[in-house]
Formats: sequence, C-alpha cells, structure tokens
Amino acid sequence: MSIANKKNEYVIGIDIGGTNFRIGGILRNGSLISEPSKYSSREMFENGSPLDILIHAISDFIDSFPSYVLKGICIGFPGTVDLSKETVISCPNLPSFTNINISVPLEKTFHVPVVAEHDVLLLLSHDIKEQHLENANCIISFYIGTGLGNGIYIHDRFLDGKNGVAGELGHIPVYGKKDLCPCGNNGCIELFCAGKALEQLQTDHLSDVPFSEIFTYYKQTPELSQYLDFMAIAISTEINILDPVYIILSGGVIHMKNFPYSELCQKIHHFTRKPYPANSLNFIKGSNNPFSGILGAGAYMWNKLNKQNKEDTK
Repeated sequence: MSIANKKNEYVIGIDIGGTNFRIGGILRNGSLISEPSKYSSREMFENGSPLDILIHAISDFIDSFPSYVLKGICIGFPGTVDLSKETVISCPNLPSFTNINISVPLEKTFHVPVVAEHDVLLLLSHDIKEQHLENANCIISFYIGTGLGNGIYIHDRFLDGKNGVAGELGHIPVYGKKDLCPCGNNGCIELFCAGKALEQLQTDHLSDVPFSEIFTYYKQTPELSQYLDFMAIAISTEINILDPVYIILSGGVIHMKNFPYSELCQKIHHFTRKPYPANSLNFIKGSNNPFSGILGAGAYMWNKLNKQNKEDTK
C-alpha cells in the first residue's frame, strides 16, 4: 500500500459510558478525522439488542467517511472485560452488555480486528501518550467519576491479571461497612470516595449548594475531608504495593471546580509508607478532554495493530 493510502487509514474508537456514547475516527498520527459524535447511552441501549445497535452506529459512521480505510475498532466499556478482550463480563451501568461477546460478531460484520476493553485502560492509554510516559516501567492511574476506576501499566503493558479484571481497586472492602455495592459485594471503598458518595454527601450536608460548587465548601465541611481520606487511603494502598514511577489522578470528580487537588496529594503522602515510596511520589493530573476515551481507544488499537504487524513480518 502506498504512503498516500496509509494516510487515509483509521481506526474507530468508541467510548461507552453510563451516560454518554461517543464514537470517533483516529488516524495513524493520533489525530481525529472529525469531531466525534455523542449520544445518550441510556437512550441508545434501553431497547433492542445492544449488538444490533452498535453495528448500526458503526455502519453509519463508516458510511460518513467513504474515502477512509478502516483498520480496526476498539470499544471501551464501564465494566470488566475478559482476558481475550472479546466479552464484557460485568457492566452494572449498562447491564444489557453483561456476558455479551462483542468482538466476534463485529469482526464478522466489519472484517477488521475488534477489541473490547475496560474504559479505564483506554483513558490511561491517552494519558500515557499525551504525557510521553511510554518508557516508565510502572504507572498507576485513578479515574474518579461515578466509581473509582484504576488502570495499571507495568513493564510496557497493561496489567490484565488471570481473568482480565485486574485493577479493581474500587472494590476493596472497607472493614465494618455493610453498604451494598452494584458489584454485588458489601462495603466497597468506591462507595465512600467516588461520585455517588459525593452526591449523597451533598444531599445530607450541603443540600442548598449546587453540586458543581460543592468543593468550594471543602474547608468548612468535615465530611468532605473524610471523603478525601477514603480516596487517599485507597490510592496509597496501591502505591505501597507497586512503588510506581508515576501516579495519574483524573476523572470527573478530580476535575470539578475547586477540587482540593493539593490536599489530596498531601493526604496520599500521609498514608504512604515512609521513607519510600512516600518521598518519591510523582503525581500527574490526567487529561480533562471529553474525547480522552476515544483518543485512548485509537492509541490502544494502533499500538495493537503495529505490534501485530511486527510479529507478522518476523
């Protein structure tokens, strides 16, 4: 294939969140071929087969760019995905995807490689590329939104674990807590340091304050300080285990107005083992780009395709 034709090659990145569905095309150089499209996830998937709906959305996108050549598709889900990157294991916010094999039927339809992945790892892919961290031998990331997302990158690869579900830090149980988590367990720490907990905190203690302004009252509200303690304890636990080179902090909560980012870093340091790793913590605030999931899916997919091409040419 000529160099000119390679310039028209692209992959599709899809970011399926509990609230929004975003789809975009990413060229080899990492740029978007157009502004990604956004839809309501709940409205899209409330009726009908989720696979049929996905196929329709992808087909419409491909038809919109007839002069481009599709090379692969990467889809991020707000839940766990199996080690083969084919089947969604659990997707509490969009349960119609649970136990659905995504990759095989889409590959048969579109005749390109298809990868299903945990959305957190795609966000981490974007932050690694944007911050030029590819050569770091250990990066851990925390994306705090509705839940506590956790991605781990060690020795040039994402940590999957035996079943593909490594990095579920949000589901470490807190001793003495009995609150039921959507995952089915009780007392998971994300129930006390992520978005749903923050909403409950507002209802109970700051009901007259707009949600977007809640952290303006951080210093006057002991409950917010405790909220940050839970977050710092979870993060420092993983730091103490892995001794990372970089710690990426991001997600909707982290990027809220007046979020006490410096205080969070100080609390993490407080709970981290001394002298090390506490004395060498490198914090990075992750991207707040609404298209991070799509761009990360593109980076992830192109990296996978490039590795496959190198193996095929050996």
